[in-house]
Amino acid sequence: MSERALFRLVLKQTGMSFGRWRQQIQVMLAIEQLSKGKAVQAIAFDLGYESASAFITMFKKAMGQPPATYLATRQGRGKTRHT
Repeated sequence: MSERALFRLVLKQTGMSFGRWRQQIQVMLAIEQLSKGKAVQAIAFDLGYESASAFITMFKKAMGQPPATYLATRQGRGKTRHT
């Protein structure tokens, strides 16, 4: 399948652009890894980001808060600093 065909298929099946779809997958994978205690920097590099700060920026745009804060809020512990 060509790249262009894949982009069209993702748009047709999900209603999202390929970039938006890929970002959603990355956020879901990141949340899973965060909940297992994996470090933000390790997750960032695993997902192909060149820096943890670039990953944190993407995560914050997608979820409204940085990864550590998101996870702490979900676990009912309030705010924590980035790891």
